Amino acid sequence: IWEPDALGIISADYKTGEYWLYVPFGARRLTIKHEKLGILRDYMYPIPIEKAGVYIMELTTGKVTTTVEPEQIVSQWLVINSVPSGTDIYIDDKPANQTPYQNELPIGKHTYSLSRDLYLPMAGVVNLTADKKETLNITMKPDFGTLKITTSPEQGAAVSIDGQPTGKVTPCTLEQVKSGEHTLTFRLNMYQTTTQKVTMQAGGNLNLPVVLAPTFAGVTVTTNPASDIYIAGERKGNGTWEGRLLPGVYNFEAKKEKYTSASEKREVVSGQPLTVTLQPIAKTGTLKVMTTPTDAIITLAGENKGTAPATLRNLLVGDYTLVLSLPGYATISKTVTIVEGETAQVTETLVDMSNPASSALAKTNIANEETTGKASFNVQSFTETINGVEIEMVAIKGGTFQMGSNEDGEKPIHTVTVSDFSIGKTEVTVAQFKAFVDVTSYRTDADKSGGSDIWTGKEFKFTVGVNWQCDASGKIRNSSEYDHPVIHVSWNDAVAFCEWLKQKTGKTYRLPTEAEWEFAARGGNYSRGFTYSGSNTIDDVAEYGGNNNKSTKPVAGRKPNELGLYDMSGNVWEWCSDCYGADYYANSPQNNPKGSSTGSNRVYRGGGWRGDAQYCRVAFRSGDTPGYCYLHLGFRPVLVP
Repeated sequence: IWEPDALGIISADYKTGEYWLYVPFGARRLTIKHEKLGILRDYMYPIPIEKAGVYIMELTTGKVTTTVEPEQIVSQWLVINSVPSGTDIYIDDKPANQTPYQNELPIGKHTYSLSRDLYLPMAGVVNLTADKKETLNITMKPDFGTLKITTSPEQGAAVSIDGQPTGKVTPCTLEQVKSGEHTLTFRLNMYQTTTQKVTMQAGGNLNLPVVLAPTFAGVTVTTNPASDIYIAGERKGNGTWEGRLLPGVYNFEAKKEKYTSASEKREVVSGQPLTVTLQPIAKTGTLKVMTTPTDAIITLAGENKGTAPATLRNLLVGDYTLVLSLPGYATISKTVTIVEGETAQVTETLVDMSNPASSALAKTNIANEETTGKASFNVQSFTETINGVEIEMVAIKGGTFQMGSNEDGEKPIHTVTVSDFSIGKTEVTVAQFKAFVDVTSYRTDADKSGGSDIWTGKEFKFTVGVNWQCDASGKIRNSSEYDHPVIHVSWNDAVAFCEWLKQKTGKTYRLPTEAEWEFAARGGNYSRGFTYSGSNTIDDVAEYGGNNNKSTKPVAGRKPNELGLYDMSGNVWEWCSDCYGADYYANSPQNNPKGSSTGSNRVYRGGGWRGDAQYCRVAFRSGDTPGYCYLHLGFRPVLVP
C-alpha cells in the first residue's frame, strides 16, 4: 500500500518484480504500508522530483521475524450440586468426578450429564458467559421404590429378593428396590417356602401382603385328670398342651402316678386342627375302718372322712397317713397301704386317757412294740408340690431329749430342747433334685470341679463327668432310678436346693440342725430308745455295708421310725446345717443348738450304704468341707415356722 504526501499519486502499475508509481513533480514523501505488518517505512525523497524524470527506488528485504502471541481464553465457573450428592458427572461427554462439582470452563456452550445407581440419568446444556458464574442444583429422580411386606397367618418369615437374602424378617420394609420385575422368596419354619413376583415402579410405594401355607397342624392335647403328656415318647407338658406338629402318625399318651396310662394313635394332617383328649384310669382300692369305741373321727391324708365305722372307696393306690381321734382318747396315727382292686382293713381300739391304768398300759405297749412300718403315734404329714414334684414332710412336735452318747466324738450326753419343725419323710430323691436343676439350671460343685468319686467294685475313684445324675458307679441313672436318694451333692448344693424351696413356697426351708436331725432320728417325743432310727435291728431300717455294698436303694424301702421317717439310718449320709466341732457338745446350749461357731467342716449324719453298722447309730456324727461330694452323701430338708 502506497501513501504519498498531500500531492497524491497519479497512478500505480504492478509489473513483475516492480511497482511503477506516477507522482507529480515536487512530491517530497512516500509512506509504504503492508496490509498485515502495518507501516514499513515513512520515506522522504532525498532529491527533488522533476518533471518527466524517471527515478529508481530499490527496496531490499531484510530478515523478517514472525512473533505469534497466544490467544487469550476467556473462562467462567460452573458449579453443579445434586441430591443425593456423590453422583457421577460428565462434562462434554468426559468424566468429571462426582458432585458437588465446581470448575472453571471456557465461555460458551457445554453439555453435562449425571448418573447414579438406582436413579434416572439427567443431562442438559449450559451456556457460560463472561459476566457471571453458573450454578446448577439438580435433584435426581429415583429409579426405585419402597416395598412393605407382611406375612400371614404369622410374621417372622425370612425375605430374599432375586435370590439374595435381605437379612430381614417380616414385617419389614425394603427400601430402594430398583424399578422393574423382582422375585421375592419367603421362608418360615413350619410353612411352605413361598415365592412371589412384583413389578416395582420408579418412586412407587408398594404394600405386599403374603399368605404362607402351613406345613403343620395345630394340636391340642387335654388330660383328665391332669397328667404328663407324651407325644411320640417325648414329654411335652402336664394337664394341657398346645403346639404344632408336622404331618404324620403320632402316639399320644397321658401318664400319671397311680393311674393306668391312656394312649391314642392319631394322624396329623397339614392345616387341619386336631384335638386329643386322654383320660387315664385311676388305680384304686378300698379301706374299711372300724374303731372301739365307735364314732372316732377318721382323717386320711389330712382330709376328714367322717367317723368310724366307715368304708372308704375309690382311694388311689399308695401309702396314706390315717389318724383316728376321739375326745378323751389317745389319738392313733398310722400308715395304711392301698392296693389296686383290694380292700384294706383297719381295726383299732382307742385308749381311754381318763383311765390311768389304761393310759399307762398303752404307753408300755407302745414302748415295747417293734416298728412295723404301719404304725406311728399322733404324727401329721403334708405334701409340698413344686413344679409337679411332691415332697412329703412330717410335722414334728418339739421336745427335750438326751443328745449324744458315751462314744468318742459323741460325748458328753447332754440335754437339748428343740422347737417344732417339719422334716422330709425321705431323703431328697433324684427326681426332686432334677426338678430343681431343670428350673434353675443350677450347676453343682461336682459339675464345677469336674466330677466326683465312684465305687468301681474294688475301690473308690474320682471320675471326671460324674454328678448328681449318676449312680454310685458313675453311670447316668435312667428314670426308673429317680426314686433313689440323690448323691454326689455337696453341702453347698443342699443349701441351694433348700433356698429354692424357700423361694418357691415363701416358707422357711433349710437343712436341719444336728440337734433337730438327731431328735427326729430318735423318734422325737415318741422315741423308744432304739440304737438305729426305728429299731435295734439294723437290717429292719437301714441300707448299709452289711446288707448292701453296691449302690443306693429306692427311698422308703425299709421300715420307718416312730415318726414315720425313712432312711434316717443308712442309704445315704445326710448333710446338716451345723459347723462340725468335735468338742462342741461340752459347750452346747440347751435350746435349739446350731453347732460350732468356728471351723470349716459341716456335719453329716446317719451312715450310708457302704458304711459299717456303727455309723448308722442315731448318735454317730461326722463332717467334711462344704464343697465335698461323695457317692453316699445326700440330704433332706427341714421346714420351720
